[in-house]
This record gives sequence, structure tokens and C-alpha cells, in this order.
Amino acid sequence: MNKYKFLGMLFHFIYRALSGTTKKEYYYEIENFDMNSQNIVVFWHRKIFTVCNATRVIKKKASMVSASKDGEILSELLRREGNALIRGSSNRDNIKSLKESLRYAKDGYTLGIAIDGPKGPIFEPKAGAIYIAQKTGLPIVPVSSYCNKKWIFRNIWDRLEIPKPFSKNIHFVGKPFYIDKKMSLEEATEMVKKNIHDAGMKAYEIYIKEYLEK
Repeated sequence: MNKYKFLGMLFHFIYRALSGTTKKEYYYEIENFDMNSQNIVVFWHRKIFTVCNATRVIKKKASMVSASKDGEILSELLRREGNALIRGSSNRDNIKSLKESLRYAKDGYTLGIAIDGPKGPIFEPKAGAIYIAQKTGLPIVPVSSYCNKKWIFRNIWDRLEIPKPFSKNIHFVGKPFYIDKKMSLEEATEMVKKNIHDAGMKAYEIYIKEYLEK
């Protein structure tokens, strides 16, 4: 066993231990939304730890993960959470990962993409993920969260968030939307960015309403 696989196993153990001690609540913009309907789940890289909880119910899912050594650690966590793995990035020029994503989509998988990963810049959607949405015609589902107590890794590009034990975690699944094939990259990028930010803001607003205003 190589050290990255071992670290991935350790990371998964920590993830499960922390997840088991947090209070998790799930909200959906569309009532009775079926997470197992095929779509493309998009989220910010910094939320990857919490989004794993929001997508755990999806039975047939494939996640895009960096082919780097650091990505090997995350791959082990995602594999143990029931994800098929697409190794590569969502950059438009990463032909191998784009082709593999399209193959999984054709086979009925929901695709999970940290859309500003794997190296940023933060909150800037990659063109490849938008290309996948346009090519497949699948709806995009924005997912975000708000955690009231968390560790923030300020020295890495995405400022990764990890919930502290006994924190409250609000997960919000936004309304699915489509990217028309004729839409420009700039328009599509702004649409995706806005929808993910809106999901994050709604999660925060729910926390305020449920825990601070009562």
C-alpha cells in the first residue's frame, strides 16, 4: 500500500468520525427533489468535505479528481463513499478526463465536479465542466453548505473547510438548470458561479433563521 492510499484511508476515517458528530440538515429548492435523478452536481472545491454528506444518498455517481498525488488521497475517500473515479481536471484541454466524464454520463452516472478545482483560482468555474454540461444536456445542480464551527485551511488556495465536532451543518441543494449549447463561455461561467453562490447564501440564511432568530 502506498502512502497516499494510506493517507486517503486515514482521511476517510477522520471524515466519518467528524461527520458522525455533526448535526446535518438538508434543504432543497425543489420540494421532493430526487437526488438520484441523473445530473451534474457542482460545488466549490472548499466545500468538498461537506458536499460528500449532501451527495451520499446518490447511488450511481462518478466524481472528477485530480490525477496528482494529493488527488490520490481524496480519491480514496471518494471511492469509499461509493464514487466511481474520473482522474483528471475539469480544464477544457484535459481531453482524457472529458472523454471519461462523457462515457460515465452516457452510462447513467451523476457526475460530481468541484468546478473551480483542482488548483483554482477559487470561485472560478472551469470551462471543461461547462463543456460537459453542454455536450450531455444534463441539468446542473448547485450544492453548497454553511457550517457554524469549522477549521479553515487558510494557507491553501481553496481555503478548505472542515466542520468541527458538534457543529451545525446546513446543506442546500439548488434548483437544477441547463446550459444551452449556444450560450457563450462567459455567460455560462457567470450563470454557474451565481447559482453556486446563491446556494451557499441560502444555506447561511437558513442557519440564521433556524438558530439565531428564534
